[in-house]
Amino acid sequence: MHCRDLALSRRIIVGTLLALLGVLALPGCDSAPQDAPGVVAPGADAADPGSDAGIDAPQVVLAGGTRVIGVRDEQGTDQFLGIPFAQPPVGERRWRRPEPWPLTGEALDAGQFAPACLQSGSGLAWYHGMMERVGVDPALMAAPSYSEDCLYLNVWTDSALAGPKPVLLFIHGGSNKGGWSYEPNYHGGPLARRGVVVVTVAYRLGVFGWMHHPDMAIANPGLHDLALALEWVHEHIGAFGGDPQRITVSGESAGAANALHLALSPLSGDRIRGVIHQSGGWPVYGGPSPQQAADRALDLQQKLLGSDGSLDALRGVSAQRLIAVTPEVYSGLRFGALEDAESLPLTLQQRVAADQLPALDIVIGSNANESLMYIQPGDTPAAYLEGRIPEQRWPGILDHIGADASEQAILDRLGTGLTFLCPSLSLADALSRRGGRVWVYRFDRVRPGFDSIGAYHGAELPYVFDRHDDWLPTEAVDRDLTETLVGHWLQFLHRGDPNGDGLPSWPRWREDDQQAVIFSEVSSAMVHPDLGFCALLSGD
Repeated sequence: MHCRDLALSRRIIVGTLLALLGVLALPGCDSAPQDAPGVVAPGADAADPGSDAGIDAPQVVLAGGTRVIGVRDEQGTDQFLGIPFAQPPVGERRWRRPEPWPLTGEALDAGQFAPACLQSGSGLAWYHGMMERVGVDPALMAAPSYSEDCLYLNVWTDSALAGPKPVLLFIHGGSNKGGWSYEPNYHGGPLARRGVVVVTVAYRLGVFGWMHHPDMAIANPGLHDLALALEWVHEHIGAFGGDPQRITVSGESAGAANALHLALSPLSGDRIRGVIHQSGGWPVYGGPSPQQAADRALDLQQKLLGSDGSLDALRGVSAQRLIAVTPEVYSGLRFGALEDAESLPLTLQQRVAADQLPALDIVIGSNANESLMYIQPGDTPAAYLEGRIPEQRWPGILDHIGADASEQAILDRLGTGLTFLCPSLSLADALSRRGGRVWVYRFDRVRPGFDSIGAYHGAELPYVFDRHDDWLPTEAVDRDLTETLVGHWLQFLHRGDPNGDGLPSWPRWREDDQQAVIFSEVSSAMVHPDLGFCALLSGD
């Protein structure tokens, strides 16, 4: 029996006993139809997240009678954590199409987070590197447990608020090789208490989710994972008070790229109502070809198994051996969705070039200093520009940045523009041209003492989730900015438009009127201030 089978057997047994105790303790609950999804017995305060659910824990019943038993936080928000949506992708299931988790009618304990998807630790290293740069003790950010068996999702909902409520399905970032679905900034309680059902989801990472071996039956396993999670949410979110017709998919960094790829994938059908795309623009400029990715997969096979290796034999290699050799084999190749007839018939770059994007409702943005924290000793402007921009254009670009700019500022401006900012604006143009309703932002707020990383990659996340870590210096202006951003996000989730009563006006982006909102100490709408810089980078 696999480790998750043992853990889930325990959780199912505990859940079944708790469900029976709950029925005995709560008169009238046993009369609820077992095949009718819905809230069964919210009860009083439940155990803290991470502990076994108590008798009075919140419960829902899914189709087929499966009872899911969660926990309730101190603010009264129902949390259903570590819900399996797929069979463990291990052993013979490694690199195969994800198989739905069967709903057998047995009760399931959803009182604690599941392990994060197996990785080298790069997600935690991101936090520690950022914290060290601003003088914060990295020990304040602890690692989750990791496992190859990791296809779970988490749901936050407030059962006291009437539904059906809009749904936010959030996809974490981490370069498709790190991160996890319950990083502290992603906990959905604050948004749930404002009338949204929040779902965060895991997907296979690194070589487990994005390897492209010639003998694999599917491409883009990680994208298939997300599509299956979306299918689960569409089918079952009504039981948690959510509206399956109002699912917005959101993500940051690689999560934003995955959210948009999911919206473009035939695997999603018509299940997505809108997209929030935070700092994930680089696929507009292209990525590895399927052949390049296949070559790396064969290099991996050769390194681990020699000339007699095969995909089936790779399935028998330990996960830790795969993790150990991946950085060397995949050096310089970004993990992500590849062109594939089933899951992504046209890449984002191809769709933009061919003017074949759908008319999406979408919020798109980036941060002022996305690249600052990634600058390494020895980096030079020439290294950033070479192979991307013809050399004759370099002087004009550097003049635009300014002769008095420091080398750090130049590198940040170039890296931010080339990878995040300018492709995001190109995407906004392309979507608007196709009839999409597009709203663009730039996030500029720099916290006190954070000058060394500025408005860093991911800086907006604590604001849009209303989840400021204790170690983040948070002032009144940050609370005010949180209220503004959350207000816009809620309006978009409810109505597909971030504007609403009491909120600053956020004009739609149009090719002939490229308006954006700059979020900072004082936020304002204006023609995007970086249009000239991006025109220089693109040669327009």
